[in-house]
Amino acid sequence: MVLAGGVIVPHRQAGFWTKFGRFSWEERFALAEATILLTVSAPLIRHAALPRLGRIASRPLPRPLPPGPRRRDLAEIIAWAVDRAAKRSRLRALCFERGLTAQVMLRRRGVDSTLFYGIRPGSTMPLDAHVWVLDQGFDVTGTPPDGGYAILASFPPGREASGFRPC
Repeated sequence: MVLAGGVIVPHRQAGFWTKFGRFSWEERFALAEATILLTVSAPLIRHAALPRLGRIASRPLPRPLPPGPRRRDLAEIIAWAVDRAAKRSRLRALCFERGLTAQVMLRRRGVDSTLFYGIRPGSTMPLDAHVWVLDQGFDVTGTPPDGGYAILASFPPGREASGFRPC
């Protein structure tokens, strides 16, 4: 409550469109793209086989983006957009949906990131599986803090997680 001229006025939070208007155009576009891709990724992950999802996550780069501050800025914007869209999504937006969305968005922009799919050794059914995306050691989305996952697959194939401590 705010006291304005002796009158108690209830404090109102800024609405969605007010907050949305504060973002840059690049952030707005990334947030809209993340929302759409998260919506598409949930049924795709549920019904497509892992090799098909791997082909989607390994799309060729339109033009490789060299290392540097612009690349890191893009990775941070996409990490923010995917996290924000996933938190507000009414659909299931777990690690696989977030990872696939971030990977597609990064590769579309020329960022040669890697999507990792791993399981925790010793887990029984259902398996304790996890998906995360790294770009040159930067945690774009979902990197497990303890590193207790064995990497089963990486997309594009054959990549290793630099700075990641596997179990």
